[in-house]
Amino acid sequence: MINSVTINLMVTDMVRSLRFYHEVLGAPIAFTVDAEQNTEMPGEISERAVFASLRAGDSEIMLQERSNLLADSPAFDAAVTPGASATLYFRVENVDDIVANLPSETPVVKPVETTWYGMREIWVRDPDGYVLTIGTPDGPPPAV
Repeated sequence: MINSVTINLMVTDMVRSLRFYHEVLGAPIAFTVDAEQNTEMPGEISERAVFASLRAGDSEIMLQERSNLLADSPAFDAAVTPGASATLYFRVENVDDIVANLPSETPVVKPVETTWYGMREIWVRDPDGYVLTIGTPDGPPPAV
């Protein structure tokens, strides 16, 4: 039985990614770790961080600098770059607040709309190109 799932995203610029997930999306930084394995708790945006854990409600998002992840995991080689054939879905209190806070350079994959399944959503790319869907309930869900 699965108790939880946590994603660990390979990132190319930790500070840029932390600013996006913490300052734009509002995920608190639980802790960061630098290359010498020094931990800062509660974490802050640090120029020295190579790994970070952020809270997303009852979930966790981990960010790991590309070079650190390559050194850490035999699953990846030097040819691997950030990216995925998946999307991450974030349910937030108010998607319009997130939209208002998005940096102007954030690529919008799909503009804000209310879907047939009762969610007000926007699809964007994070600084490393991961596709994020960010949504808020907005109307009744479809009848079962």
